[in-house]
Amino acid sequence: MKKLLLLLMSILGVVASAQSLSTESFNGLTAGNISTNITGAPAGQGGWYLYATNGTAPTTSTNASLTSAQIVSSALQLTGPNGDKGATYVWKDDLPAAWTARTSGNNIIEVEVDVTRGANAAVSQNRFGVYIFNSDGLKTLAGFTVNASTGEINLIAYSTPTGSPIGNYAYALTAAPGIIFPANTTARMGISFNKTTGQVRIKGPGIAAAGLVLAGSATGTDPAEVDFLCFAGGTVTAPNTASATMIFDNFIVKASATDTLLGLAENNVATTKFSVSPNPTTGLINITNNEGINVNEITVTDLNGRVVKTSKFDNVTNIEMNISDLSSGMYMMSIKSDAGTATKKIVKQ
Repeated sequence: MKKLLLLLMSILGVVASAQSLSTESFNGLTAGNISTNITGAPAGQGGWYLYATNGTAPTTSTNASLTSAQIVSSALQLTGPNGDKGATYVWKDDLPAAWTARTSGNNIIEVEVDVTRGANAAVSQNRFGVYIFNSDGLKTLAGFTVNASTGEINLIAYSTPTGSPIGNYAYALTAAPGIIFPANTTARMGISFNKTTGQVRIKGPGIAAAGLVLAGSATGTDPAEVDFLCFAGGTVTAPNTASATMIFDNFIVKASATDTLLGLAENNVATTKFSVSPNPTTGLINITNNEGINVNEITVTDLNGRVVKTSKFDNVTNIEMNISDLSSGMYMMSIKSDAGTATKKIVKQ
């Protein structure tokens, strides 16, 4: 099935000289199922399409349904297959027009998204991520997945590994156990594809600020869709047997002439420097970083922009903040530090 996708947008705005194609914060969508159909049409809330499948027979997956993609706390939650096969895709159909109308020379497509990984889903091998596809959906120009069980991040790209035929391949970012997306953490991930050179780039937690780069094999190919997706995971000898969930938020698609992925000081800090956990929380929330960055002030605002909590600090790098006095709901947390300002969406249960 062809799933021409997206142009998504975020509350974080345009980065540096990049040209914004689309953004999505999910704030305007209603809690519950994002669509009324799992076959890919018609469009659901906000123009989003959903395709969910248990996989071809024989399969042990049984849970492909409208609940595979839901709006939860003003973010998108995907639920993975509960068996050995199956997948879920969520997309829009507006990227081709926006890409065609981009400024001349902006031949790099950049995708950024906040990812919230919960506790280790030890019994689930589901993989969640975001892919940039070409027009027929056969080439993954750039993508990433996060393993629900181990947290390992993989880069996906249409490429030609040494000694292998051209095709779509998943790459570990370092030797085993790889680069791990921390459990109970929200962090920002970014991927990009350069149409002119075929170069693929990934940035995110645990990855050097410049990102990791791969020589892809899709030079000259136009991007045509961007999908949120999840797969069953597992292998023939060790198939997946359980379902997991992962949450995505503050999505943005940009076109640029140079690398601006996670380029704003506030975006870079929010994704590669600070971790906020647990999120959602019932009261206590930890703001941490591993680089000795001093936090100067934390401000929490509600979705109407009203400041509901402010705390100032002096030479403090890791903080435990109590928000148990706040009403249940979603808030924006601004973390002012020596390295810039990070903005995080947090959920109080």
